[in-house]
This record gives sequence, C-alpha cells and structure tokens, in this order.
Amino acid sequence: MAPMTTALLLIGHGTRNPDAIDEIAALCDLVRERLDVPVGYSWVEHDLAPPSPVEAAKALVGEGADALVTLPFLAFAAGHTKTDVPEELDPVREELPELPLHHGTVLGLHPRLVDLARRRLTDARERAGLSGEVPADEALLVTGPGSSDPDANGELAKAARFLAETSGHRWAEIAYAGVTWPKADEAARRLHGAGFATVTRFSWSLLAGVLEQRVDGMIDGVREETGLAVVDAGRFGPEPEVAEAVADRYHEALHGKALSNCDLCQFRLPLPGREGRAGLPSAGGTGERVRADAAAIQAERADDPNYLNWKKA
Repeated sequence: MAPMTTALLLIGHGTRNPDAIDEIAALCDLVRERLDVPVGYSWVEHDLAPPSPVEAAKALVGEGADALVTLPFLAFAAGHTKTDVPEELDPVREELPELPLHHGTVLGLHPRLVDLARRRLTDARERAGLSGEVPADEALLVTGPGSSDPDANGELAKAARFLAETSGHRWAEIAYAGVTWPKADEAARRLHGAGFATVTRFSWSLLAGVLEQRVDGMIDGVREETGLAVVDAGRFGPEPEVAEAVADRYHEALHGKALSNCDLCQFRLPLPGREGRAGLPSAGGTGERVRADAAAIQAERADDPNYLNWKKA
C-alpha cells in the first residue's frame, strides 16, 4: 500500500490586505520546502478574500492529497480558533467524507517565533544605533490585536515577559488594537509618563493587517504628541522561523505532542543567559526525553561539582 500524502492547510483570519495574501503565499512556499507535501491556505472570513477552507481542501486533494492536517494560522487561541475554525471544518468533512483530517493547534508561543521576535528586536535596535546592552530607560512594548478571551490576552502578556527576560529589557508592557485594555496609545503614554526615553515595540502579528495598522496609528499619535522615541521592530511575516514553527505543529498534529510542561522550558532550550540549564536532569528524568543530546551535555559538565544544581548553571 502506498504511503499517504498528508497535505497541510493553514486557516487564517481573513483579510482585504493584498500584502497579507502575498505573505501567506510566500510562507506556504517555505513550509512546502520543509514538508515536501502539498501546502495551501484559506480564511475563516472568506467573504473578504478567497479561498474558503473547503475550497482549499478540494484543491489540495486535486494536488494528490489523500489526508489533511489543518492548522489555525492564528497567533493565539481565541474565538476564531475555538469556534470559527472548527465550524469551517464541517463543510470539509461533509464534502470530502473519505479524507482523513488531523487538526492541530495555533502557533502560540512556539520557540522559533520567540527566536524570530528576539532577532527582530536586535535588528531594529541596531538600525536605530542602540546595539549592545539595553539601558534602564528603554522599555519593551509588545502589541497584539486584542480579544474578549482572557486566555489569548494572557498569552500575549506571557510572550512579552518571556521576550523581555531573554532580550535584556527590564520593563515590558503589552497593548492591544481594540476590544480589551490597554489600548496601544494608553500604554505608550504610560511609558512616557514613567520616564522611559525609548520604547522598542514588537507586533505579535503573523501577517500584515488592519489591526496592526491601527496600532501603528495610535503609536504615531503618541510619538508626535510627546516626542517619545519609538523603535519599531516589526512583526513576524513569512520567515524561515515561522515556517519551521508551522512544520512543527504539522508533525504534532500527526504524531502527538509529548512535552512534560511547556514549549519554552529552560531545561529544554538554551535560553539567553540560561544556556547552562539546557539538558540538565531536571528536564524530566535524565533529560533525554526532551533533549536527545542531554547525556552528552551532562557528560561535559561531570567534573563540575555543581552541575546538577540548575540554579547555578
């Protein structure tokens, strides 16, 4: 029996912005290179731009797919991920009843996204002449679209804190385009009032969009009003790190996800300033389940009497 060709279908929010369509098409090309299977995209709000998930699924079957992984291409799990995307899968099941479906999860706080966010911050600061250690009067502002779902809003707060702790910033704020608090202009004014000379902003957005442009306008208004220096570190976009995160979620949907705790565990990843903790036995037993090279890492440290003490690593 020939092996199945399990295609990947990304399901995004929907957009009228042609830049977002170009970006997701470019990302599909990057993912296709990594998975070597048909890869397509679709939208929840497909009245704004085609295709719908069922249209895209049929196209992937036409490319030879006989199974399908669907992924919500959304930053965090809020209303669209929890209700709208599953509803859009019903027509796929109805019109393609013989097609096996495997549904995955949002990208969330995938380590490769955090890597890219940190790279964006470094590049933006260097362009602004701010390379080197982050000064005490520079704050980090991480912005997102905003949701009525506190789960998703809380994830942005976690992203900002994690990004600050691994980029050298000693102060981090979050802000949103709408729906919830604080709005981007409120957060920027608060940072200015607190005495910060510079704010480095990163937009936790996968694609170009109207909500990100709304935040841009808010930030620009505060900058003109107060003279606050704002370094714009941009958003994610169609980059290799995003493609690798998508490919990872694809494999998780097919084979399961066996993490003992979290994507961003310091015993799993060599985080900046905490590299020595990666691979320690604290990482679940002896560490091999979360890092294949854990034994080698531990062997290199065997002569250090403190190597089992993660607090000193």
